[in-house]
Amino acid sequence: MMSLLFRNLRIHQIFGANTNVGKTILTTALVRASAARDERGDTYYHKPVSTGPLEDADDLHVQFHTRRWPSKVHIECSFRYNDPVSPHLAVQMAHKSPPTIETFTSSIASYIRQCAERTSGFGHMYVETAGGIHSPTPCWPSFPTQADAYRPLFLPTILIGDAKLGGISTTIAAYEALVLRGYIVDALVVFNDPTGQSRYGNSDYLDTYFSERGIALTALPHPPEKLEDAEENQSVTERYYDDLLSSPPLPRLLSQLDSLHHSRIANLESMAERTKENIWWPFVQHASGGGVNVIDSAYGDFFNVLGPSSSRPVLHPQLDSSASWWTQTFGHTNTRLTLAAARAAGRYGHVMFPRATHAPALTLSEYLLSPHGPGHEWASRVFFSDNGSTGMEVALKMALRTFVKRAYERRLGIIGLKGSYHGDTIGNMDACEESGVYTCEWHDCKGYWFDPPRVVIRQGQTAVEVPPDMAKELFTQDSIVSPKQELTKNLLTFPSLTHVYDVSSRLKTPLYKQYTTYVARKLWTLRSNFRITSTDDEKDRLAKNEPTEQPTELAALVLEPLLLGAGGMIFVDPLFQRALADVSPTPTSTFDSACVTESPLPHSLPIVFDEVFTGFHRLGPLTPQKLLGNAHPDIAVYAKMLTGGLIPLAVTLASREVFDAFYYAPHSEPKKPGGKEDALLHGHSYTAHAIGCEVANETVKMMPDIIRGVEHTAMRNIWTQWTSGSNGSSENAVYSLWHPAFLSNVSQLDSVEDVMALGTVLAIRLKEVGGSYTSTSAETVFEPLCRILPPTSTPTSTFGPAKAIPGSLSTPGYSIHFRTLGNVAYFMTSLNTTLDVVREVQARIWRIL
Repeated sequence: MMSLLFRNLRIHQIFGANTNVGKTILTTALVRASAARDERGDTYYHKPVSTGPLEDADDLHVQFHTRRWPSKVHIECSFRYNDPVSPHLAVQMAHKSPPTIETFTSSIASYIRQCAERTSGFGHMYVETAGGIHSPTPCWPSFPTQADAYRPLFLPTILIGDAKLGGISTTIAAYEALVLRGYIVDALVVFNDPTGQSRYGNSDYLDTYFSERGIALTALPHPPEKLEDAEENQSVTERYYDDLLSSPPLPRLLSQLDSLHHSRIANLESMAERTKENIWWPFVQHASGGGVNVIDSAYGDFFNVLGPSSSRPVLHPQLDSSASWWTQTFGHTNTRLTLAAARAAGRYGHVMFPRATHAPALTLSEYLLSPHGPGHEWASRVFFSDNGSTGMEVALKMALRTFVKRAYERRLGIIGLKGSYHGDTIGNMDACEESGVYTCEWHDCKGYWFDPPRVVIRQGQTAVEVPPDMAKELFTQDSIVSPKQELTKNLLTFPSLTHVYDVSSRLKTPLYKQYTTYVARKLWTLRSNFRITSTDDEKDRLAKNEPTEQPTELAALVLEPLLLGAGGMIFVDPLFQRALADVSPTPTSTFDSACVTESPLPHSLPIVFDEVFTGFHRLGPLTPQKLLGNAHPDIAVYAKMLTGGLIPLAVTLASREVFDAFYYAPHSEPKKPGGKEDALLHGHSYTAHAIGCEVANETVKMMPDIIRGVEHTAMRNIWTQWTSGSNGSSENAVYSLWHPAFLSNVSQLDSVEDVMALGTVLAIRLKEVGGSYTSTSAETVFEPLCRILPPTSTPTSTFGPAKAIPGSLSTPGYSIHFRTLGNVAYFMTSLNTTLDVVREVQARIWRIL
């Protein structure tokens, strides 16, 4: 994101609906009109790509016809090729190396910033593209079209319509292609046909069409035909430009463009106060005051945000280092996802779903249950809802109904982990511990929550930290320490993260047996507290609909696999979660009967995995179930990354038994189909909305190539070499996009308690006595990240060389938007965040700490 909005320089980009529609003629006219003004200020013309002989070059045409203002007009061309063909062919025919997209856009941004720096007064700049909006660029890889390649610059656009036969369709199609990519189209210009009669009626029709969309059309007379005599041609063309300058439409267009520029800045600068007067933010105490982050646009991993009022650049880039509340899969404004949303919106809009189907929902469901999807081998059905919170509400309903098919119905509770968070709806809050912060006045916690052992990197050492109460029982057993481990205080050390997450091997260790025994004993103890067996008297009172104090029965195991996000970015020991999953549904087969004389629970429990945050490669694998030794739940919920961060959608996957709990009538023997009252009576107006399903289908198509791509492969190699000393790599290896040397170095700092990273997620816990969610320590320490800082320089020997963001070869720096949870600061990437960006963030964190 280039952040190219300046108080002293109004910039517009010229796109053509087609080739030969007059881009250079219009741009020359605009440059002349800007230069002819009496006010102080320079005028700039930039042609990023030129193809064809030098004598026919557009920039030379502009230079010749603006020669009367030599001190005010400045002209630049970046990439020039001699063959008069499409740029992607021209660069190959010239036998030159194609520029990267980063180099291409950076060269434009660099020139713009240089011009803004040296402009005195109020200046104008015009950037003329080549060919039509979808003419290819000379950039590698894949020669993207101009509409996509120029998008990071986010320049306001003037679209030149096509006056020829068929030009109405071409112009509207070009406009819609720009809108789909988020461009701001400030004006439409059309040259009349040569007769001056507008015989095709293009201008009249387009004027009506675009005025309905708030865009003014400027119709200009057709330029003179090119004459064979060069001098005469130049003379005729010069008179044409003089006529345009003296006629009302062109000066009026110039004033309109200036006005839109000033209005945009004024609107941005008023948004903060208007927001404070009208909006109630989530998770914010308004009484605490503070500023407002005004986001003008977003692209890739960056926001474009309003800067200080004293700054000449109005906007500056800001890294979205929380992946916009953990949603971004490929960064912002991915064109493929945008087109997928438009495709479904155009075909369906929204259609209701009960007893209906449509291709996007069915295709997504089949994928989720297929060998390539997260429901492979265990799930039978897909239930759609709106977001992660509603998806978990559905999961709880499913789990509790499944349980009561096995036992007598009463007040039910769940087993979970301290620090869990499953959403803000009431049912989900009741599935969290009493002391949690995400509660409300109706909150009535129902269940028991284990304090889990967590994975940390502390003082450069990988370890599992066991809670004190659990440690008292476990650490009396010397046998839990394997030959490769050391026991220090409450820490079990490991050679590497690879060893921690090799659950299949750890299932054979004494610690697994101790974990399962600990869980079983705890559940057995809870039986008396939760009064699991109902008395006949209570049953009679319930049958007569008389009031009774119903006992609570543990009815489901609800887990966020591997990582408790909102609870403080707690990486739970995967072996402990596996032990919980093993003990709860099949207690008699997984714990030492000599230690516990009877089953900890009279009924097996349905297992719910809340993978809203951790699913779809957020932590590396497609699903965290893989890192639990392929432990499968009965129910699992997915959202966030499922739709690439573009639009809300959630799916709740369920096993055959869970589906049957709503299919068959309760207690019917032999089993008989149930009635309407036995169905899952839960739904949303936008259930399985086609737009979200189509975007999800596109998202899951794109993921495999990125996960198997160069940068993820590079980090898997680094982690494999770091943890095992070998040069081999595996697609299934535990790894992170954050460098292991960086984690080790940070974990040894005096101010840091521990760090941890997996996949795209990094968490840094600062030392603080009694640190909690309400603490502001991490926010205070990392506050310098909010400032615009120049790129750092990090030695290769530490954790890889730091480089600026794509396009920042020409920017003084960028800020980082981050989120904290008390004394924990976390940072998160998209799946396709470049390693250059990751290294730069690492370098800034290192500099602060």
